Amino acid sequence: MIAPPFLTNYVQLANLAITIIASIVAYILTPIYYGHDYFLRLNIYLLGASILVGLCIWSYNCVFSDEMSKKGLIISFGLIFICGIIAKVWIFLRPDADLLDLFYIFFTFNAIFALLYFSVHKHIGKYEMKYRGRRGIIFFGILVNVLALVLGITKGLEYDKKFGVIFFQSYYSFFTATLLDLLVGIRGGLQDYQPRHRQLPQGDDQRPATVTPTIVRPSIVLPISHPNYSGCPICIERFSESEIPRILKCGHTVCQQCATNLKGDTNKIQCPTCRQETIVEGSIESLPKNFAVLDIQQEN
Repeated sequence: MIAPPFLTNYVQLANLAITIIASIVAYILTPIYYGHDYFLRLNIYLLGASILVGLCIWSYNCVFSDEMSKKGLIISFGLIFICGIIAKVWIFLRPDADLLDLFYIFFTFNAIFALLYFSVHKHIGKYEMKYRGRRGIIFFGILVNVLALVLGITKGLEYDKKFGVIFFQSYYSFFTATLLDLLVGIRGGLQDYQPRHRQLPQGDDQRPATVTPTIVRPSIVLPISHPNYSGCPICIERFSESEIPRILKCGHTVCQQCATNLKGDTNKIQCPTCRQETIVEGSIESLPKNFAVLDIQQEN
């Protein structure tokens, strides 16, 4: 990730994997245990859900703005938390649901969570959450989440089909944990992403902190600050055929791996030196290779 992910980012990635696995299992077992009619309904449901999710994602990419304000992002965290509570309560309204009914409920809520978190995930690298120094808020959020889980499981033990109730109470506690992001964001913890720069030691083999004028070659802008300059400004690894130098739109150079990390799941790279954005058309390999840096490395 470009920046420390929001608390529920990894949960959403796991949610996607679990939903796909559950869908495959349901698709295989439904015609065996429920028959042709139920299998046909399952196909119609999955097709309709896939079209709806695809349209929602397309609408966000093509119709709505690609950037969300901090307030909008905090609202998204709040909606994820509320949907987690609704999922916990909803299962109590269907205490006699069989496994196929549980799958429909499970898939529906997971699709909603994926859509709510889609815009949040795209802003990792633009915003970041500062959790440090907010122990009181974090403790309160954890306490509320734990108490809700204990209450849900205790209530679920009173039902005949305990498995579904306990599973929903436990699984969707990961989503109600978004309360932490919501509270920290409201208290000013949601901030613009600031790239982390490692301080370079001064020495014969390192680049000094100040940058002197640049040498311009055809289609290449190479910062020259030391005869032995050949390192990535982020990871400080020396450029080579394995640590390929890639040129950004602003003229600064980073290694291919760091460029991949900066890009993340977006099509943008924000230069760690001047903060100018570079639009990447396709893969990182589409960025021009800085042959001048490689030549200097070989000469050294």
